[in-house]
Amino acid sequence: MREERIGNFRRRLAEEFERHRDEILLVAPFMVAAVLGSVFDVFERFADFAEQHEKLELDELFTAMLGAGLAYFVLLIRQRRLLRQALHSRNAAEARADDLIQYDTLTGLASRTALLEAIRRAQDEANDGLLSVLLVDLDRFKPINDSYGHQGGDHVLQAVAQRLLAALPDGATAGRISGDEFACILPHPAGPEAAEAMAARIRTAVAKPIQLRGGMAEISASIGIRTAPGDSCSAEQLLHSAGFARYRAKRFPDRGWCHFEAELDHEMRDRAQLEIDMRAGIHRGEFVPYFQPIVDLQTGAIAGFECLARWQHPRRGLIGPNDFIPIAEEAGMIQELAFALLDRACRVARRWPPHMTLSFNISPLQLNDRWLPQRVLRHLCSTGIAPARLIIEVTESRLFGDLPTAKTILESLKNAGVQIALDDFGTGYASLKHLRELRFDRVKIDRSFIGNLDEAENGEIVRAIFRLCRGLGLPTTAEGIEKAETAAPLAALGCDYGQGYLYSRPVDAEGALQLAHSSGFAPAASAVAGEIRPPLREAGSAVA
Repeated sequence: MREERIGNFRRRLAEEFERHRDEILLVAPFMVAAVLGSVFDVFERFADFAEQHEKLELDELFTAMLGAGLAYFVLLIRQRRLLRQALHSRNAAEARADDLIQYDTLTGLASRTALLEAIRRAQDEANDGLLSVLLVDLDRFKPINDSYGHQGGDHVLQAVAQRLLAALPDGATAGRISGDEFACILPHPAGPEAAEAMAARIRTAVAKPIQLRGGMAEISASIGIRTAPGDSCSAEQLLHSAGFARYRAKRFPDRGWCHFEAELDHEMRDRAQLEIDMRAGIHRGEFVPYFQPIVDLQTGAIAGFECLARWQHPRRGLIGPNDFIPIAEEAGMIQELAFALLDRACRVARRWPPHMTLSFNISPLQLNDRWLPQRVLRHLCSTGIAPARLIIEVTESRLFGDLPTAKTILESLKNAGVQIALDDFGTGYASLKHLRELRFDRVKIDRSFIGNLDEAENGEIVRAIFRLCRGLGLPTTAEGIEKAETAAPLAALGCDYGQGYLYSRPVDAEGALQLAHSSGFAPAASAVAGEIRPPLREAGSAVA
């Protein structure tokens, strides 16, 4: 007990010395001088010596040295105090820097660096149990940023962070990786069920509307899950694998999450290589337009062509758009790719008869570009195509993320003379209000209705669409016509145009030129009688 009291006294003494070090160092020399003077009569002896040697003026010299030394000592103490303050500020800055490394400043969640460290700790503590990493990516976040500004976007991210923390069980960790990407670390005993239940809770929590100034924001989440034993791979590999699974989850929005599987690794490496090849392929002109005719169902004449993108890869051959358009959108190359294709397609269309139109699909992401009309018109001018010959097709299901911006862009195109078509009608969220406000020039009915036209329900839906479009004065085009038995009923119902394999598969530029100068096809109304001509063979191979 006595030793403990002595130890406590020494610690307190050291703390007090550290706290009052500057004052002690300033007073200590005078205390020492006073003690020496009283014990050894130092000052009296010096005074006697100076009086005996008056010629040396030792008393004046001593006074000057004492004053200078005192001033120097005070300056030294002051400089030391400034150095201590600078050191304290530096330590505080380093502490803040550590906080920035460990925590996301916007949401307060763990940063990417802290998440990786948390994964490593969880791996060490997992023993025989499993560890799941869930990578959460917010869907439809960019339109919120565009509509409500970055302040609204920040508020959404903060709200999502709080919901993640509330949804996680004890022992789990949540963090923000970057942008609208979050990650959760979930240690659990065994089986993937715990991770799936966690993913379901996260999706439910994120899906609740978020109140913003000026409206309500609704978002959803795509979640990639990587579940593995604690010592199976590194923290970076776990997070990377969850990212692969997240890409796959975006393809299945109804479910919303996907587990990492071994083949995903190969798939994502292949995707990364495709992205690299795509950047080079755009500049080398490997992306070429293919064309599918659009036929007047009443006369059989070709009214125009739809441009379909193809990639003539030097090693893989001809690649269809479903394999590279999503990559182009995610990698930010869709604008460059789209306008490279539009330029080539317009130069091909110049060789067609002047009444034939060119239909061109634009990506939903391009509807966020307020300069889109100017870019389109610049390509039309440089290629010599009249704006009225171009039909811009907009997909219904992806149109209404930012309706005011889309409306402004489409109106600018229409004012310049470009026609606007609503593609895949019936599969998305278009309403009568949208059809009226956006002033479409024509409507394309999705192939899912056309292929099953003989089913009673589909037939009624198609008839209702035709009646609606006739009432609004909108010409209609039916996609996916593959049989003569489908073309004739569509013509009888009042459908204006048709497109599909019955007439021709997508063909290259020379094949389209041959079709453009041909006599067309037999009218659909006589197709049932067997008078329809066989489709022309495509010039060169094509991927439908």
